[in-house]
Amino acid sequence: MRHQGAALAAAMNLALLLAYGFVLASAAPAAAAWNEPWKSADKALVIDAYEFNPIDWNELASDERIAGFINKASDGLAPDWNCNGLKDDDQKLCKNRWWKYSVTKELFQTRRQMAKMKGLLWGAYHLGRPGNPRAQADHFVDFAEPAADDLIALDIEDNNDDWMSLSDAEIFADQIKIRTGRYPVLYTNGSTAKYIADNAADYPLLARLPLWYARYRDDITGKFPTDNWSSYALWQFSSMHNCNERSCPYRVKGAKTDIDVNVSTYDVAGLQKAWPFSELSEKPGSGNAGELIASVSDDTKTKVAAAVKLGKKAPAEPAPGGALVAAYGPSEHHAAIDPLKMLTSLAKDEKHEAAQGGAAADRIADAAETPQASSPTNAEEPAAPNVNSFRQAVSLAAKGLDRLIAPPAEAAVLPEPRSADQGERAEGEVQRSNVMKILASADAERRANALPMPARVLSQLGADRSDRGGRVRRAAADHLAALGPVDRRIFGAFEATR
Repeated sequence: MRHQGAALAAAMNLALLLAYGFVLASAAPAAAAWNEPWKSADKALVIDAYEFNPIDWNELASDERIAGFINKASDGLAPDWNCNGLKDDDQKLCKNRWWKYSVTKELFQTRRQMAKMKGLLWGAYHLGRPGNPRAQADHFVDFAEPAADDLIALDIEDNNDDWMSLSDAEIFADQIKIRTGRYPVLYTNGSTAKYIADNAADYPLLARLPLWYARYRDDITGKFPTDNWSSYALWQFSSMHNCNERSCPYRVKGAKTDIDVNVSTYDVAGLQKAWPFSELSEKPGSGNAGELIASVSDDTKTKVAAAVKLGKKAPAEPAPGGALVAAYGPSEHHAAIDPLKMLTSLAKDEKHEAAQGGAAADRIADAAETPQASSPTNAEEPAAPNVNSFRQAVSLAAKGLDRLIAPPAEAAVLPEPRSADQGERAEGEVQRSNVMKILASADAERRANALPMPARVLSQLGADRSDRGGRVRRAAADHLAALGPVDRRIFGAFEATR
């Protein structure tokens, strides 16, 4: 009882320490400074612009807090490359789109060179529109040609029909991963970010993308979705919406009041290390306990270690029947099993096998079906004094596994009839599981029926009218004849449920 009281006290202390660690962890986002962080001179700033924002690069680069520049790259789907066949206004519009695309890409490439010459971090974003999301992702990658250290982002302006849907945004992010080997940053406003956080199960990829948060208010305490993102990668706090000649959260040298300004949680050196935010974010609270209490005092860490050590020393109640029954018996007798002790017990039982004899499997089954109350007497009894061999226990497990592996095909796992001479040898045999044979047969059928193209592609092609035959191979009679009785029953079961 004294040991139990000490263990309980230690467990309560550990729980309190972990709770304290969670408080510290929940306080960590305060480093993100929810209230006007741009007023802290040590916080790095990032500018983002589109093609109609004039930039004086010498003036802009003179601000030592500005560490990065993100420029708009592509917008929706790529324009039509061929205007032939169009007339009047349609042809003029087509040519105008091509001209705008060419000028925009040249400006983008020029700005990239200028930004990198000035020592700024570089990034590009795609403005998501309705339309094929994979085609848009390809358009973005082809337009931006991102380097490994360039930030790439998807801009979802709002959650309505005017912009790319959130479902399409998931596909877009997946295609970016395929093309570049990494996922993009997600740019969106406060309401859309909250919607994604509230529906993270529907948008599991978007909910883990680093968040570029657009919210034009001084304080976002209680507004930022901290239940899904512990912090923002960038916070766009200033734009044409809240910056004018009279008032502006932050005035950028070399740019007009319509320029977008973003604040980071890092200083310039820290932002350079974190850029381009290519790792998926972890949901708050998913860290381990060691990380949560990493910042507490050495005295606290010592107490935690002592509590863990005491918990390891707490003796476990022995299971009735010894190690084997504890391992394979009913769940209420599952105590902490020492594998080395169990194997040692089995080795000792092997030595007594010739002298003791008996049916080990029956005794193990009896012990499992009629559990006894744990007592010191039971604990001192040998694990299985008449164990014939561990191999017989495995044999029983193999039979049970065969019955569990394919319940619908019950005939497939029934033992085949034995002849008289085979029956005489049965007592010394160990039942071998047919599981591997079943799985091998199923794998052979799977490979035989494998689709030569991805299913998602074939599903878009309609009926197969080629001369290669059906997509699913049917077994010929000679193929079935070559199989054993069990394999034929297995094959029949697979055919019945296909």
